[in-house]
Amino acid sequence: MTQEIRRLVLTLLLVVAAAIGGAWIGGRIFSRPAPQHTEFHQLLYAALDLTAEQRQTLEALDQENSKEEVFQREAIRIANRNLANLLEHEDAYNENIEAAIVEIHTAMNSLQVLTIKHIYAMREILTPEQRTEFDRLVADTLREHAK
Repeated sequence: MTQEIRRLVLTLLLVVAAAIGGAWIGGRIFSRPAPQHTEFHQLLYAALDLTAEQRQTLEALDQENSKEEVFQREAIRIANRNLANLLEHEDAYNENIEAAIVEIHTAMNSLQVLTIKHIYAMREILTPEQRTEFDRLVADTLREHAK
């Protein structure tokens, strides 16, 4: 290998390493994790000045919802595994792949519907003043997830 080719290869390797490093650092610096379920509930409880009865009702709603949420998240994982298996064995995009994608979207939709229904069930136990703050917190959290 000539000296020029070695320099070119070394330069290309350095450029690739710098690009990967820059992307990784940028991802770490500029991405903020969206609030998680527990963080949202802690924020909710602190911001809304809930009564003991409201807290108890919310906790019961959460327990009921979490059972169904576990089921829905598992349905998404299963659908993703099915798609992965198909991608590994199918030679081209076909009806099986399309059906697997629809299965994933159906499972994701079910989880989203469950979540929105849960939000409205929570909202029902709040006073009108609390609802205004609750609506703002929900909207802000959803916007944060959309970044």
